[in-house]
Amino acid sequence: MVTILWSLCAIVAVALAAVCGWLWLVERRDRPSLMLCLLGVAAAGSGLVELGMMHSATAAEYAAWHRWLQAPVFLGFMAVVLFAHYYLETGRLWLLWTIIAMRSTMVVLNFVFHPSFTFVSIDKLRSMSLLGEEISVIGAAVPRTHWQMFALASLFLVMAYLIDTAARQWRKGGPDSRRKALAVILGIALPLLSAIVYAHLVVFGVLRAPLSNLLWFFGALVVMAYELGRDVIVKRRAQLELIELREQLAQAERVSVLGQLASALAHELIQPLTATTANVEAAQMELERENPDIEELRATLDDVNRDDHRAVDILSRMRQFSQRRAIEMQPLGVEDLVQDAIALVHSEATSKHTLLALVMQPGLPRVLGDRVHLSQVLLNLLMNSIHAVESRPIDKRGIVIEARADDANGDVELAVRDSGPGIPDNLTNEVFKPFFTTRSDGTGMGLALSRTIVEAHGGRLWTERMTQQGGAVFRFTLKRA
Repeated sequence: MVTILWSLCAIVAVALAAVCGWLWLVERRDRPSLMLCLLGVAAAGSGLVELGMMHSATAAEYAAWHRWLQAPVFLGFMAVVLFAHYYLETGRLWLLWTIIAMRSTMVVLNFVFHPSFTFVSIDKLRSMSLLGEEISVIGAAVPRTHWQMFALASLFLVMAYLIDTAARQWRKGGPDSRRKALAVILGIALPLLSAIVYAHLVVFGVLRAPLSNLLWFFGALVVMAYELGRDVIVKRRAQLELIELREQLAQAERVSVLGQLASALAHELIQPLTATTANVEAAQMELERENPDIEELRATLDDVNRDDHRAVDILSRMRQFSQRRAIEMQPLGVEDLVQDAIALVHSEATSKHTLLALVMQPGLPRVLGDRVHLSQVLLNLLMNSIHAVESRPIDKRGIVIEARADDANGDVELAVRDSGPGIPDNLTNEVFKPFFTTRSDGTGMGLALSRTIVEAHGGRLWTERMTQQGGAVFRFTLKRA
């Protein structure tokens, strides 16, 4: 039964270590998960070494197994104290480094001394029954008394560190802080105290029982894995809520931009509708003639059809742009993306006497992204530039959209450059903060949302310092499809 129980604990510890290690690989900043992964490895290693000790036939074999017990024990203690350090973030660094130095010294001395750091010699084993199975325990041994005092001091420092860290977390107030503090005290500190007392009673011969750290290692692992799992679920729920709020905000910003463009878009629609009316009247007049010109009527109907498609295209683009939707990644042509944004701002730029120019590198690769969300980024940058150049003379109002492949990084870079007054150096970082705006009618969310969208696509958005010619330059990168 002992073999089954210890083996089962080791298997479960490895499984928990694998889960925690995966969580850390997914989110490298999640260091508590890494520490729990190491604790799981330590618990499994400790269980296997302890089984070897309990199944030893001679004192020499027992001593050889015991010599290696310090390795998983050291790893377990480091994982525990570092978990508390990263999870609570309230520990005293000098105390943490003192513990690490003392426990590291013990590991080194363990492989210098013979048979181990704990004992001068292990002279005899005795057999005892545990859970219906016969196992070997120490019958006679000589402990290293002075060094055991050193080990005991390091363990009490661990206890002091855990209690101090939990107490400082508790004093922060709030149910979350107190829950974390209680988890460390009840899940790590109190079981550790019991393990310290038990281990030293065995070492000094007061108890005739097996040396074991597995139970408290495994207990701490289960308790803290449960606690960390709860935090992961709560954080994930908060992230999903944040994504939902960002999507709602992005939609609201798109509708706001369309509101600003309403006059220009109405003008854009009036042109094909007016042309359609004129062509229909011309066709009616032609039909009233005694010998209508069929070729002329066919050409007129072609014009009507073309104008109709133009109006439908404008309305479809507006409808798609204003709809609420999550990011849907798919291969996109960069030119199509740019033309979408230009089509929406063309009338606004014309009414403000602003020249739009497009400079695209030939043969650009397709990018991976969401067409509507990336159009929103370009639209936000173009609208900002149109407003920026309004202060310039009519013949100086210009905006250039550039696109080129960045072969060094495997990206495609797009830029919007205007001839406006530019952005002062002290505001180059401020402009991307939510609610920061220099316009009386601005929301201050356009650039903040644009950066969020670009980063969600795996790229980055930034502004360059003002050039000698003046004007602002905004650049962003997108991953190749």
